[in-house]
Amino acid sequence: MPDPTLDQPITVKPSAQIGPYKLLQQIGEGGMGVVYMAEQKEPVKRRVALKIIKPGMDTRQVIARFEAERQALAMMDHPNIAKVLDAGATDSGRPYFVMELVNGLPVTKYCDEQHLTPKERLELFVPICQAVQHAHQKGIIHRDLKPSNVLVALYDGQAVPKVIDFGVAKATSQTLTEKTMFTQLGQVVGTLEYMSPEQAERNQLDIDTRSDIYSLGVVLYELLTGETPFDRERLRSAAFDEMLRIIREEEPSKPSTKVSSSQSLPSIAANRRIEPARLGSTIRGELDWIVLKAMEKDRARRYETASKFAEDVQHYLSDEPVTACPPSASYRIRKFARRNRTMIETSAVLAISLLGGTIIS
Repeated sequence: MPDPTLDQPITVKPSAQIGPYKLLQQIGEGGMGVVYMAEQKEPVKRRVALKIIKPGMDTRQVIARFEAERQALAMMDHPNIAKVLDAGATDSGRPYFVMELVNGLPVTKYCDEQHLTPKERLELFVPICQAVQHAHQKGIIHRDLKPSNVLVALYDGQAVPKVIDFGVAKATSQTLTEKTMFTQLGQVVGTLEYMSPEQAERNQLDIDTRSDIYSLGVVLYELLTGETPFDRERLRSAAFDEMLRIIREEEPSKPSTKVSSSQSLPSIAANRRIEPARLGSTIRGELDWIVLKAMEKDRARRYETASKFAEDVQHYLSDEPVTACPPSASYRIRKFARRNRTMIETSAVLAISLLGGTIIS
């Protein structure tokens, strides 16, 4: 008979009491957990975010990931990463952990609502990179960086980004939990629009910190252009294998090209307090290079670390030379040859045949 505390879905309603915490309202829901705003009265009075296993999940695997997230957050101490305050289990055995309550908006939504300029968006992006670098130094890869996992809240009137939800985090140098936690063959983890090419492989056993750098590149792409590199509708409507192929193989448009050709250019520019004609020219050049370097298909060509990515953005903001540069002509030719190998081989065979026929004649 299955263990009722692990295999039976349990619904937790607002107003319920979990340890010293009274649930007030549900404020979020992820792939494996439900997040509530809760009130703590002892030993300190404060409002917190309490995350508990989502009912109806494959709980043995989910609990392992849930505990891994709790351990990952507990190891980190950075002003731009949500802090863990407490952890425990409900009376029925459901694990939960308590984080600081971040009353914020996804970074893209915050920037649009505040009509931040491209420069202001870049300034907000730098500490996000620094937070990810801190996680990497602790041996943690996030694997699901996206705007909804980077919330911006006001602290003493200052906008502060906070990275949240390490629920699919992968430890690179230590075991996070004693329970079995692994990516099954054929299981793809992450969010399609922000997923690195190596995450789009069915076997995700070879993922390292550069996968997060790719996702950070996509976030910056969206902050600058208002759109993701690959069209959401196209990705979501494609067959599963085709979705993964697009992410692995297709080259996205340069950010400046993407925004200049967008039908939403007037509203995108208005959200950035800039003339539509100037937005593309502002991004063109160094910002194109920085974003595309972070999003290289070949991870060996990306920024080595998140801090290097942040430094290059800071170089741009300080009018200093950036390390990113456009790819060389030989590199572009090699990329073209790899993408069109069949066509080139067929053309070569035809050319040889024609040449041979001419010589015989």
